[in-house]
Amino acid sequence: MIYQEIRVTGVDEIEKKLGNLKNKAPTVLYRAINRAAQKAKTETKQKVSKKYFISQGDVLKTIRLTKASTAKLSAELTSKGGPIALSKFRVSPRRQVSRTKRGKPSPAVYKAGVEKAGGLKPLSGNPKAFFSTMGSGHEGMMERVSSRRLPLKQLYGPAVPSMIKNEEVIERIQKEATETLEKRIDAEINNILQRG
Repeated sequence: MIYQEIRVTGVDEIEKKLGNLKNKAPTVLYRAINRAAQKAKTETKQKVSKKYFISQGDVLKTIRLTKASTAKLSAELTSKGGPIALSKFRVSPRRQVSRTKRGKPSPAVYKAGVEKAGGLKPLSGNPKAFFSTMGSGHEGMMERVSSRRLPLKQLYGPAVPSMIKNEEVIERIQKEATETLEKRIDAEINNILQRG
């Protein structure tokens, strides 16, 4: 599980800018915090799917956003989830083993990749990994547990929270959230001052 909190300090400065309307400071803050939290959520799914072979939808499924309110001036972004099936990442080819005319298996070795920078790596080993579609329709990269036909073990990649923990990803998320928060505080102050 990974947890990120967005909180604001320096409320006195905001109250000064608001002047007579300083009682509106919590409204300014919770709106700005929520915008920053939403931006952090968007940035998380985009940055993770840019760095890893995973869809933004699969990343988004693990993220929960708890918004700020006038009573609670902080927002929480939480990502929970276990390892993801290797078949959700890049696997080549995405079909079951077939036999050539000479009886050799095609492909001889499957390739899989988790991180885009690393490319696809062969899944060699004993027993060999293979792509399979189960009777239920579930597709996955499997390997045999023993020399017998069954049971099979599914292969997994990392969990989304550990992908988010990547230094490059977390730095980008924090930078975007901070920039958005600063911009939105100024914008919300201007909105309230214009309305009077």
